[in-house]
Amino acid sequence: MKSTIFIKVLLLSLLVSFCSAGNIIDELKERKRDIENYLKVKDIKREIKFNSKKRTLDVYYKKDEIQDLKPVVIFFYGGTWYRGDRIKFTKFGSLLEENDYIGVIPNYILFPFGDMEDMVNDIYTSIKWTYENIEKYGGDPHRITVAGHSAGAHLISLSLLKAYNYMENDDKTLQPLPEIEKLVLLHGPFDFDDYSLIKNSLPEEDADDTFVEQLVKVLLRTKDVSPYDIIKSMDDNSVDDSFNVKKFIFYYTGGDNDVPERSAKKFMKQLNRVCGKNVEIQYVFNEKDYAHNAITVGIRSGDEEQANIFLSLLKL
Repeated sequence: MKSTIFIKVLLLSLLVSFCSAGNIIDELKERKRDIENYLKVKDIKREIKFNSKKRTLDVYYKKDEIQDLKPVVIFFYGGTWYRGDRIKFTKFGSLLEENDYIGVIPNYILFPFGDMEDMVNDIYTSIKWTYENIEKYGGDPHRITVAGHSAGAHLISLSLLKAYNYMENDDKTLQPLPEIEKLVLLHGPFDFDDYSLIKNSLPEEDADDTFVEQLVKVLLRTKDVSPYDIIKSMDDNSVDDSFNVKKFIFYYTGGDNDVPERSAKKFMKQLNRVCGKNVEIQYVFNEKDYAHNAITVGIRSGDEEQANIFLSLLKL
């Protein structure tokens, strides 16, 4: 009964914040801008189906430059697991293509139409599709970077760890992903106990860490929600190949009030414990007062500074 009540509280608070008059007007303006940007793009292959659920992705590439293979970046957007799509992040794809990357922007199912296992399935199968098909678009399958912001960073990490550990997902046993050159994680909530947006949606007396995580498990109908919990359960020095990731890059800013910095630091500490000397991690803390979504809002609106930050992270 308690879980049911507070699921309603959470959904109501999210709905109210999302559907206020000011937000609706702003969202409509941004949506119009995003669609216009999307329709203008020429160097793109749209709506490619990548799994049996008929989920789609876009590939940003120059059609006349597919002979010399280029590095690939798969970008997974955030949106609190209930909003966002590939059209909204057209500017990310174009930014990558204009800087000699092959950009891949997949859609993934969102709550309430799917649960977290459905989301992991979409993340996992879109990455697999990219490895198996990107060469025909001029991408090098041996130089693939996977990047994600917020919920996207969380889902990447969760998918990676579940696959590496042959865990069950959507009634299937996942297999480890192919080698990833870089994993770029922007403002990721790796432990749901640390996700302030959810905690702040609850009455103060019920916003303890354990209850928040239990709430998310009920809300998204799965027991495996936190990458941190999975890696924390693993033995010291039990991973000798860094989860098949050459380099982990974490990014956080001084003005993020949604996901506390400790979420990344706790996850990095566990990576070091489990992998020992076999893991390469770079943590980039930007002291400027940039908000949680400054990099995504900035790139979508044509902010050159935020675009350069993102590109610099890819080059680390």
